Amino acid sequence: MSISSQYIDSYYQATVNALPEQPILDQAIEADVCIIGGGMTGLNAAIELRQKGFSVVVLESQRLAWGGSGRNGGQCLVGYCLGLREVDETYGPEWGKQLWDLSCEAIDIARDRIEKFNIDCDFQQGYIELALKKSQETELKSWYDLKQGRYDYPSASWWDKDKVNQVAHTERYLGGLYDSNSAHMHPLNYTLGLAQAALSLGATIFENTPAVKLDKGNPHIIHTPKGQVKAKQVLLACNAYLDGLNRKAQSVVLPVVSYIGVTEQLGDRQPISNMMAMSDLNNSLDYYRPTPDGRILFGGVNHPFNGEYSDSSERLRQRMITVFPQLADVKMEYHWGGLFAVTRSYMPQIDHLGNDIYVAHGYTGHGVGLTNIAGKVVAEAMAGTAERFDVFAKIKHGWIPTPEVLRKPALAMAIWKARLEDSLGK
Repeated sequence: MSISSQYIDSYYQATVNALPEQPILDQAIEADVCIIGGGMTGLNAAIELRQKGFSVVVLESQRLAWGGSGRNGGQCLVGYCLGLREVDETYGPEWGKQLWDLSCEAIDIARDRIEKFNIDCDFQQGYIELALKKSQETELKSWYDLKQGRYDYPSASWWDKDKVNQVAHTERYLGGLYDSNSAHMHPLNYTLGLAQAALSLGATIFENTPAVKLDKGNPHIIHTPKGQVKAKQVLLACNAYLDGLNRKAQSVVLPVVSYIGVTEQLGDRQPISNMMAMSDLNNSLDYYRPTPDGRILFGGVNHPFNGEYSDSSERLRQRMITVFPQLADVKMEYHWGGLFAVTRSYMPQIDHLGNDIYVAHGYTGHGVGLTNIAGKVVAEAMAGTAERFDVFAKIKHGWIPTPEVLRKPALAMAIWKARLEDSLGK
């Protein structure tokens, strides 16, 4: 079976550095740790745990990176979905700074992994967050002041409207906060590179092997259709694809569908001259970036009921034209959708559920970066050192209804509220 028939049709699939398919688990085995989910979180944790000497089994229900890890926008960002000032005010100066520093370390880990394991994933640093209205400009400038001051973050700089227009030829924005440290990449190739690294370190990985039941005990028993894993410790790294495996973890996250499109090659019409990633500050935001082969990847369309628009490609194209009117005749060559997991706090849940069962998910659009530090601090906690893990674990998360009959209207109301807020104010 070709790799194109196993992954969704996307720009990433068309440009993948394929990894040989891993076997299906068809027997009973044992390990120190069983990781459920073969995406960025699980594979980062597998690398860290193997480096600490743990025996590790990773179970992936489809192909590695089949879910959000292989479909996302590829932006590898410092920070969280919750705005910088809100993080600082919600959690206080000391805790907020700890959270900030860990998100910075996440980018360092990604960069180090790419170098150490020779991962070919088009890693490119440079990102700007943009203001569409005065209130957003004020907000971003307050973040800039915090970064330049107490957070001592030298990678930030303020760009006025003219500077933005010089580098990205658009008149849409009042200005933006540029970050030379945040980055973007080919997320499918990065995740498969993490898998190759984990395998080289001695991790055991099974594909097309869903975990269908988790029996808690000492050891825990994770059942699959044709086998089982006995493990002392378990990491749930499924993000938006928990599928009822653990109700406690599932009640914290809400899966949200998002769409991405990639244009035809633009040649000398590429409007972004420095290869940076970009996004605005709206709740229902536009995010986009150039690709190495001269296209624009553009994302941000959501469906209120997690459905599928028949014209998602055209919706994305129209939003792109709003930013870059000079591309009105450009076609979208690829488009696809996928789920990511949102929490009510807009912060990730990296937590201990009791009985040596851990969870790391709910990155709310910032998973390409945060999965790197999540894997590291979970591995530290499993090895008995939980100080850094506890910086995340003590975050309180609001409950989200688990029955689908309640989740869909809750999601629709949240998306409509976000769109309304975007349309109001100056």
